[in-house]
Amino acid sequence: MFHLGWFLYEAVQGWGSAEFDPDYGWANPRLHQDMARRLEQACFDFILLEDLSAVPDTYGASREVYLREAIHAPKFDPAVVAGLMAAATSNIGIIPTLTTSFYPPFLLARQVQTLDLLTGGRVGWNIVTSSSERAALNFGMAGLPEHDERYDIADEYVRLCKRLWNSWGPGAVVADTASGVFADYTKVHEVDFSGAYYSVKGPLNVPPSPQGQPVLAQAGASPKGCRFAARHADIVLTPVNHPPAIKAFRNEIRRLAEEEGRDPEDVKVMAVAFPHICRDEAEAYEMRAAMADMPANRVEAWVAQISAITGIDLARYDLDEPLPAEVNTNGSRGTLDWLRSSGATIREMALRMARQTPDTPMVGTAAQVADEMAAVMDEVGGDGFLIAGPLTPANVRRIVDDLVPVLQERGQVRSRYAGSTLRAHLGEF
Repeated sequence: MFHLGWFLYEAVQGWGSAEFDPDYGWANPRLHQDMARRLEQACFDFILLEDLSAVPDTYGASREVYLREAIHAPKFDPAVVAGLMAAATSNIGIIPTLTTSFYPPFLLARQVQTLDLLTGGRVGWNIVTSSSERAALNFGMAGLPEHDERYDIADEYVRLCKRLWNSWGPGAVVADTASGVFADYTKVHEVDFSGAYYSVKGPLNVPPSPQGQPVLAQAGASPKGCRFAARHADIVLTPVNHPPAIKAFRNEIRRLAEEEGRDPEDVKVMAVAFPHICRDEAEAYEMRAAMADMPANRVEAWVAQISAITGIDLARYDLDEPLPAEVNTNGSRGTLDWLRSSGATIREMALRMARQTPDTPMVGTAAQVADEMAAVMDEVGGDGFLIAGPLTPANVRRIVDDLVPVLQERGQVRSRYAGSTLRAHLGEF
């Protein structure tokens, strides 16, 4: 069996496609809530909400393309959306992305612990070290620290959050109305944390949830990021989706986790997948043919998308030449390495980003895609897929009504929740 999550690119869902649903519009909370219920009906482990704290102006030093195409803007606060989705559901996990670069650690620890407690233990935290210089300016910083130092900061940050979450010991909450005692003060402790970057007295003023502390997710792809993920994360997102590459990445994360004194089985490595479910083989054939090219009027939008993620103004380079080897980034290095592999031109990089399926496009009928997913898991060894795509009713329907029942019938994914917390979902198999 393998796990299923949904990667929610937090933007106007379906904008620019025929599947934008005017019945929901672009700022209707019912869309997120209704789709969360649908994914819960399919027994998904969790929904992960990504984030970016800026309106980009990287491409051509202008915001024009980003605002015209609704790329990274508008983008709603993931913690608020997570609360809305959690309020509409009762089993599925919800994981907002929150950055260690800008949130004070006490604020973040309190916010996530509150969500986790009030949902009965269904919340996680997707840990990111922001890669946007523009976002840094929005938070009063002169710029971002260097890539590897951001992980040093994040490591201390997460250790501090764990100390805060554990500042309420087992049995601290008594809630005895007869004696009038809510909490045993001897079991609530200061943390007295003093590190290279942060100093916090504690304790946290929110008790723990039934799962103890929030589930941690991470998507680091650089050597520093992989070590960080292996040390802290319960869920690690792969930066690749070609089966041999997924297997190599998973093996490396598990090796590093063991070096960090963890049981590798406690770390779920989730491969990002973009399945395209078609009615029949004829439709699948047409879809595969369409994926081989990109309309000329969409190239700029996808190049601008890459610019925003990597922090490189690709408008300065020839679309039909590879990005010069000496060009590097203080932004998302994992994304850049993936896109420029095999000597891809910038136009080919845009096509790769647009297709979202560079190596193993899962295009076919529900049964064919289920076969491919099972084959990938057999080759890789586990642990599951993080399905990415717009949260439109049409797209969710294809996954929930067409694909998942085939996987459930084959016993490859769960048909019911055995536990009530996100940690229990992940530990079920």
